[in-house]
Formats: sequence, C-alpha cells, structure tokens
Amino acid sequence: MSMRIIKTLMITLSMIMLLAGCWDTKDINKEYLPVVMGIGKGNREKYRIILQIPDATGKTQILDKESKSISKAIDLIRTDSEKSIELVHLRLFLIDKQVAQQGIDNVINFAVRANDVSIKGLVAVIDGDFEKTMYHQISPTPEISSYDFFSPEAGWTPNQSVVRIWEAFQSQNSYSEDMAIPMLKNGVRTLFTFKGTAVMRDDRMVGTLNQEETLLFNLFKGKYTGGTIEMSKNTSVLIEDAKIKHRTQWSEKGPSLQTDVVLNVVITESPEGKGNALIEKEMQEDLSRQFNKTVRKIQSLKSDVLGVGMIFRPQLSEEKLKDWKTKWFPKLEQKINVRVNVLNEIYFKEDTLDNENQGNLIKQ
Repeated sequence: MSMRIIKTLMITLSMIMLLAGCWDTKDINKEYLPVVMGIGKGNREKYRIILQIPDATGKTQILDKESKSISKAIDLIRTDSEKSIELVHLRLFLIDKQVAQQGIDNVINFAVRANDVSIKGLVAVIDGDFEKTMYHQISPTPEISSYDFFSPEAGWTPNQSVVRIWEAFQSQNSYSEDMAIPMLKNGVRTLFTFKGTAVMRDDRMVGTLNQEETLLFNLFKGKYTGGTIEMSKNTSVLIEDAKIKHRTQWSEKGPSLQTDVVLNVVITESPEGKGNALIEKEMQEDLSRQFNKTVRKIQSLKSDVLGVGMIFRPQLSEEKLKDWKTKWFPKLEQKINVRVNVLNEIYFKEDTLDNENQGNLIKQ
C-alpha cells in the first residue's frame, strides 16, 4: 500500500473520530429553556416551583409543580413535560415573601450547587400575590426579558437594589455583612413594579427599605450612576459622582463610624430664581436627616446590609468578627454627613447653544 493511500486513510479516520464527539447533541426544538424560576409556599407541600419559558414570539409558557424540595418539584415538571427542561438559561429567581421570611438558605444553596444554574443569576422577593405575579404577562415583547428590569442598560436606577446568587450565598455565610434583596410585584402596564428592598438578617427577611432608603444602600455599594433625587418645592437633581469617606473608631463603648458623603449633582428641575447655594443647603440638610434616619432603622432591624462590618474588618480579631452581628453591630454609633456640590453643566450647554445660534446668524 502506497504512502499516499495510508495518509488518506489516516486523515479520514481522524475526521470520523472528531465527528463522533457530536453524538449527544440535543435538538433545541425539543428543549424548554426557562429564564425565571419562582419559589413560593405550596398549598400542600413545602415549595411551589413555577418556571417561565419565553418563546420567539414574546409569549411565555408557565410550568408549575409542588414538592417538599426544589429539586423534586423540577423533576416532577420534567416528568409531565413533553420536552426536556434545561436550566442553563435561568437568570432570575423570584422568591415569595413568605418563603423569604422563613429563610432562603435552601433556595440559595440549591442555586449554587446545581451544575446547570449560573451563579450570576439574579434574586428578588415578590411582595404581593405570588401566583398573580408569576402568571402576569403583558403584550408580547420578544426583545424584553424579565431580568432586563435589573440591568443598568435598561430600566434600573439606584433606587433599586440588585443581588446575584453568588453575592447572596456570600452574604448569608458572612460574619460581617447581610444582604439586601429587591422587592417587586406585578405591574399594570409593565411586567414588574419595584416596591423597595427586603432587608435580610442571615438568610431571613426582617424588614424593608423604600426606594428613597435604598439609595443610601446603593451609595455605600458604589452603585449610584443615574440616580435622581427629588426634593420639596419642585427641585430635582441628577447624581453625577459620589465620594464616600469613612472614619472608624473603637472605644470602650464599642465601634463608631463617621461617614462623609460628597455628591456632585446636576440640576434637572428647580423653581425660577432659586440659587445653587440654597439648593445645596436644602439638599445637605434633607439628605443628612434622611440618611441618618435610615441608618437608625437598619440598626433597629439588627441587619448589617450596609456592610459596616466590612469597613471594620481590618480591626476585628477572629473572635470579634464572629460576634460582630450579635454583639458589636447593635452597639455601633453611626453618623452620616452629606455635602452637595451643584455642577454647572446645564449652563455650559446653554452657552454652547447660544454660541451655535450666533454662528448661524453670522452665516445667514
């Protein structure tokens, strides 16, 4: 046998071996790819699992089962489904408020341990009718997905909190930080309406923050881009930049924290004749009062959602770290001072416009 024939046979065999690697490929038309999972309290069993499966037309199919565990409920859905259920596209976990109040440890652990679930998926709490929210649909919109409502490129603002599965897992197992989970219910003309933030202590919901109070949480987390602050007397400003500086101290009484917040803002609405200095003064007073009130509310819930323990962590021994939430955080003295700088970008735009108009007049 000539060398040419031998080489041809070797190349042919190699190509056949490469093709053999595709034997387990699945037809996507025979798969259901849910993007949202609802975890509620069942009528007969511990959990009620609802899967939302969008199609190319923008409509959503709903699959619903109850069981004593999340995994078993999904298996029951698979049993009755005419197609395979794959969770690789699951991007949003919606947890009923009742389940959140009892504890979400099982939910987060399932999401982390499941090999086919991305830990980058988002978590939210349904504050309202669980079934109504999960079955709620608006007119078909193929370009919009449920998790788009949490995207900075879509409708998200700093008045909404965001937490991913890996962040929730990290927080519920942390000695020095608790988590905050966005709360929503079904909308009227939109898919969801955001109601605020669920404050968690370890893995249980212990209270809520409204949208204005959530802004402080996002400032501490560095998520403030695009935030709009409304004040009395028809004044609104847009946050361009925020700087936060913490000063810690530990005395015999316990830890204390002074936080200086500097906000650079642009005026979007204000009454005619109202000067920048007056706006800055009113905002500083209002926001300092509001932020300190929010801090006292959070401390009364015994939940360190702002992550103050992380600020003190370099000063904490291993023993103090373990006792942070139960012993030291309740003793924390915290104060927030706000300073506001009004930028003149709007006036620059007006000047530019005037110059352009003058140029056009000269040309004419």
